Amino acid sequence: MKKVLLFWAAAAMMLIVGCQPQQSTGSCHVMGKVSDSLMEGQRIVIEPFDMSKTSVQADTLVVKDGQFETTLDSVLLYKVLPADGRLYSVLQPLIIVGEPGEVWIRLGMDSHAGGTLQNDTLDRWKVITEAHSRTYNQIRSLASKSAQSGDTVQAAFLNKQADSLQVAYSASTRRMAEGVGEGLLYDFLSRFFK
Repeated sequence: MKKVLLFWAAAAMMLIVGCQPQQSTGSCHVMGKVSDSLMEGQRIVIEPFDMSKTSVQADTLVVKDGQFETTLDSVLLYKVLPADGRLYSVLQPLIIVGEPGEVWIRLGMDSHAGGTLQNDTLDRWKVITEAHSRTYNQIRSLASKSAQSGDTVQAAFLNKQADSLQVAYSASTRRMAEGVGEGLLYDFLSRFFK
């Protein structure tokens, strides 16, 4: 009976150990796709967001069959952009977090990335930020036009509306940063809610 119990205990232990997630090697595997055929054969640069704070060199990749791939060893924020600045009209530069795991990138007029907690959060923040910027700038523009035409009441109302929108945006950014906890993304987002 003891042998049977020992067998089942050993089998259970092997099952538990076998089902444990594999430890990350600490590398960030990036798989990118480019939506515009003009980028075929062009170079994509992935470089540290703040080059002055690191000795990590930029990674230059050639787009082949609409794709590119690399592994980033360092845990840093990175910029992803075309090597040729004239191609910004067909490819929106992007920021990604080089964290352990698989990161997907879709480059085009409206670029996105995800696959890890920080990159998924950063992508949601990008979408919210772009929408906020459009609305905020429209309201400020209308306020300016109202002030120029002498309608100071309307201008004051619109400026108050823009201020409220900015407060809501800062609070949303703070919640996103707190959701991922301390680290690269928290530090980056904290610039927008201090």
